[in-house]
Amino acid sequence: MTQDNKPGKVETLAQQKQRLLQQCTVYRAGIGRSRKIVRDHLGPDELARTAIGLVSMRAQSALANFSDMFDLKSLSTAKLQRLLPLVVSGVSLLAKGSLWRSLLRGAAVAGIGATAIYFVTRKKKTTSHEHVALHEHL
Repeated sequence: MTQDNKPGKVETLAQQKQRLLQQCTVYRAGIGRSRKIVRDHLGPDELARTAIGLVSMRAQSALANFSDMFDLKSLSTAKLQRLLPLVVSGVSLLAKGSLWRSLLRGAAVAGIGATAIYFVTRKKKTTSHEHVALHEHL
């Protein structure tokens, strides 16, 4: 037999069993509520919503820091300490010939693609106009 919180009261075996069963019921109910909360907050929709919110907040913060860094009107030593490593890295990358070749190849591919799209859309426009002109002429 054990003692309860109140001094002088002795708990019988049946009372202990009843108290433990009640505690178990409360514990199980708490576990059920916790499972429901986890299911509600860790579903795919909620996770996606949370991830999108976090990414958008990080992007806004990064954009604010980036635009603040290049605001030359309020130039400070802290900005220079953040900006100079970026400038040095950019200059060293541009000094390497491999970067220039890659940039030129990318620009050439983009130019060829844009030219092809231009000629394809131009050809479609001219063929549709010629088709209308032939019907008007007849």
